Amino acid sequence: MQPHIPKVFCIGLSKTGTTSLAHALEILGYKTRDYLGITRYIAGDLSSINLDEIDANDAFTDTPIPSFYQQLDARYPGSKFILTTRDMDDWLKSCKKQFTTRMVARQSEATCQLHTDLYGCLEFDPEKYATGYTRFVNGVMDYFKDRPQDLLVTDICGGDNWEKLCAFLNKPVPDIPFPVTNVSAIQWMNIQDIVSIAKQAGQETRRIYKKDPRSRHKDSKNRLARWFHAGAGSLFTMLSKNGHRDHNHRAQKATRASQKIIVNRLQKMNPSIPVISPESADIPYAERMNWSYVWLIDPLDGAEEFLNHNGAFTVNIALIEGGKPVWGVVYNPLEDTVYYAKGASGSYKINGDESPEILAPAETSSDKGKMVVLSSDSDLTNDIKDYIDRKIQDYKLIFTGSATALCLVAEGKAALHISLGPTKEWKTAAAHAIVRASGKNVYSYNTRKELVYNKESLINDSLIAE
Repeated sequence: MQPHIPKVFCIGLSKTGTTSLAHALEILGYKTRDYLGITRYIAGDLSSINLDEIDANDAFTDTPIPSFYQQLDARYPGSKFILTTRDMDDWLKSCKKQFTTRMVARQSEATCQLHTDLYGCLEFDPEKYATGYTRFVNGVMDYFKDRPQDLLVTDICGGDNWEKLCAFLNKPVPDIPFPVTNVSAIQWMNIQDIVSIAKQAGQETRRIYKKDPRSRHKDSKNRLARWFHAGAGSLFTMLSKNGHRDHNHRAQKATRASQKIIVNRLQKMNPSIPVISPESADIPYAERMNWSYVWLIDPLDGAEEFLNHNGAFTVNIALIEGGKPVWGVVYNPLEDTVYYAKGASGSYKINGDESPEILAPAETSSDKGKMVVLSSDSDLTNDIKDYIDRKIQDYKLIFTGSATALCLVAEGKAALHISLGPTKEWKTAAAHAIVRASGKNVYSYNTRKELVYNKESLINDSLIAE
């Protein structure tokens, strides 16, 4: 029987570091829900909250949790409560940006009523917001005045981090930076802009790829011509040092061109977020460890396939937040296919000019769902074979790179992906985000812990996705 885990209710108001706290709690092992939202609202009535969600998870942040902390305390005795606070001037500036006429117009009637109860207004009013904030914080402090062991007051935006939180929850301090999340810095970014960046970079790699004479022979409708020229080209490459240098130069040129497009456009979109790529992998960890957000990009994933003209290559762009991949785009320029995901809003696929389709897992009884993807023949060790045999019957194996394989898992076309040996973080991060948003995940094969990113070593060990 699993030990009882006390609920953790984060009762700070919006714009006080609640999203940062949600990610920190996830890192500490809590199954966390940020912003449950509501479809109906009655002040003091706990039926306004989906209690099935409360029962199914461990920790909760943002609306509507702060409005019902007293009722939640009564229903879930032994729970812990965390009040996030913030400098008043900074909080008011953040609220002014957030709670605009446009934003209010998008809110449900229930959310508007809850908001009015908190602040006495819908749209931002500095005096009413300041009064509502002070009234709420004083009410919390008065409610818990005789139970200091049950309440943590923390100013994450002001610099509080792991020490206070872990001491309160009796958890060891993680060996990664506290995920200080500036929601305003990314909430207005559009995932379609990232898709556009990946497609522009991918089309440039495709243009350079197509300049190789072998690509023209491969596309020929004459099978004999394709066979002859492909074989002759491979032989020439093996025998000619100049030919080998030329192909390597072509791959390097494609990588540099793709990287330039991606980095320039990402920095124009949000210059505050740094970029890690194969070209910048030597940035010291002492500098990287303080980055709450970072782009992880692979401008040409599948350089060997690009060189040998024997498989797909992709452009990968991932946004990492607190060590977790939260946005991901994987683009295959040869097939003009893009997979993408933003947060937990689902994973999507676009073929060419078609409309996006949400990825839905295949039925377990289908042939698609029984496909197992390995990175190479060497992955099929006896241990791996035994593991697959226990999980799936009548499966079929295919072999491809990690980004493509992970997208197949997210799409439901593959039940498993296993890759033994080290893998660079930028090769898996984007597709990992897509897998996560599809309701599955990517783990270390050895520890069964979810992969994390921007580690001191930018290398993953053996991984499994399912």
